[in-house]
Parts: sequence; structure tokens; C-alpha cells
Amino acid sequence: MAAETRKELPAPLAPLAGKRPAAPDWFQRALQTPFEDAAVEVEGAEVVYRTWGERGAPGLILIHGGAAHKEWWDAIAPFLAVERRVVALDLTGMGASGWREEYHMELYAREVRAAGEAGGAFEAGAPFVAGHSFGGFVTIACALEFGDRLAGAAVLDSPVREPEKQRTSPPPRRGGKVYPSLEAALARFRLLPHQPCENMFLLDHIARNALREVSGPDGAGWTWKFDPNLWPKMHYARRKPAEILAALKCPMAFIRGAQSALVTDEVWGFMRAALGGSWPMVSIPESQHHLILDQPLAVAAALEALFASGWGRQAG
Repeated sequence: MAAETRKELPAPLAPLAGKRPAAPDWFQRALQTPFEDAAVEVEGAEVVYRTWGERGAPGLILIHGGAAHKEWWDAIAPFLAVERRVVALDLTGMGASGWREEYHMELYAREVRAAGEAGGAFEAGAPFVAGHSFGGFVTIACALEFGDRLAGAAVLDSPVREPEKQRTSPPPRRGGKVYPSLEAALARFRLLPHQPCENMFLLDHIARNALREVSGPDGAGWTWKFDPNLWPKMHYARRKPAEILAALKCPMAFIRGAQSALVTDEVWGFMRAALGGSWPMVSIPESQHHLILDQPLAVAAALEALFASGWGRQAG
């Protein structure tokens, strides 16, 4: 999740003045891995997705967080695509996908299914789905809506709480401002929720891919890709965890950053008790909420280990 915010938080890319930071060889190789971008229409809106790996290989669908985009997975997807057909989509209202008059989880689940089908994730049978943060809640919606067609679903650092502790109102309106230059826009980039991140090359990569060039009544320059009214348009359904667990249609796994400010030890303990020890729960060391930026290789390894372990199920 990234945008400007009313509170002045540290701006990690500002000192770079628009220059790209040095990146390790493994990340450069990941970016050079062949991929294809395409789009599918879902209930009147275009959903853009990216694919890696061979069609016909076992499938995996990746879902980004709130106000984020598919390029958050660029450091991870190529490693998972060695033996898989990987599809990462932009949910509507975010990334390069279209905007809607309203957004809700059931519709997002249909977007995930449509992008997965169009991208070839279902061709070898039931695919896995994995989602980070807000995308973890979309992943749960997928397990509820079409989990009978999934091998399993992995939720990355999405806090599952009792209804009275869940969010009761959407976050404030964000984005929409036009910055005079790419450098000025990059200097305004923040992670939300805020946390430090040592991998500046990843922050720079996701920030650049979060922006688009515009020219219009509001001026020429650069602005965030996501719908500035994304959160006011979002419809939330508060449900008890026990009700959700009873309705899930596929095996689940939960992964968090060990130092996450959202999935704290208290929340993690509640989730463990609610799950009754029936599904895998994994903490990634030396990572916070944005664990796919903090420890991308460890997250890729954890996901691949889950998929290869026999957890999940084969296509029916």
C-alpha cells in the first residue's frame, strides 16, 4: 500500500532524487525473466494481469495488497514460475486495471478467478492462490467463493480478528494529486502502514510502477495509479472468524512477518486458537508487515515449500 498521507512520515526515496538505487544480481535476473501482460474484462471493467512460466504447468495466482499493484510480486514470481504457471493481477481500482463505482470482496474474487482462467493458471487443474495484506482478505474471499476449484490458499500478513476489533470505517481518501515530475512523485512515496525497509531497490521498483503520467485539467505530471476514492467506495462485510472458517472450501495456510505491526503476537495467537492447529502457520524472520519486500526470497521459499509439501489438494 503506498500513497501520500496527511501525516508526515519518512520518505525513503526522497534522498535519491529520482535516481535508481543499486540492485543485487538476483533481482536483475528476476526482472529479466520472460513474462507477458494481458487483460480480461470482468463485469464491465478491464482487469490487467501478468504471467510467468509455461502454460500447462501447475498454477499459482498472486494477489497484491491495498492500493498496490501486480509488480509487487516481480521479485518473487519468477522463482515460483520455475515449475509453475504464475498469474499476478491488478485488482480493479488499482494498478493498470479499470476503476469501478464500488468495490467489494466477492467481486474481487471473481476478478481473481477470471484472470487466473485467462492466464492459464487452471489448465493443469486446481491452482494455489496467495495474497498479501488486503490481498489476503481477497484470498479468503476466493476460498469462500470458489475454493472448491483451488488446491489451497495462502494468506500473507492479513490480521484475522473478532468483528468488534475489525475496521469499522474505510481509510480516508488518498491519492489523486498530480506531481510536476517523476522525481517529485517518487519523493512522496511511503509504505502504508509505515515501516522501515532496507531493500531500497524494491521500494524504488514498486514506487515507479505505482505511478502514471497524466495531462489534463488538473495539470500535467505524475500521479498514483490507484483510484483516489478506492476506500470510500469499498464495501466491507464484518463476519466472525468461526463463520468464515466453517465456510471455507479449500485448505488454508497463514504466513506473517515475525515483527509485523498488524499481525502481532496477540493477533497471531488468536488466529492460531481460531484455526485449532489444523493449518500451517509460518512466521518469516526479520520481516515486518510488508514481508514480500523485507524478505522476498524467504517468502518465495516458504510458499514453494508449502506447495511442494503435500499441503493442499490435487485437482478434482
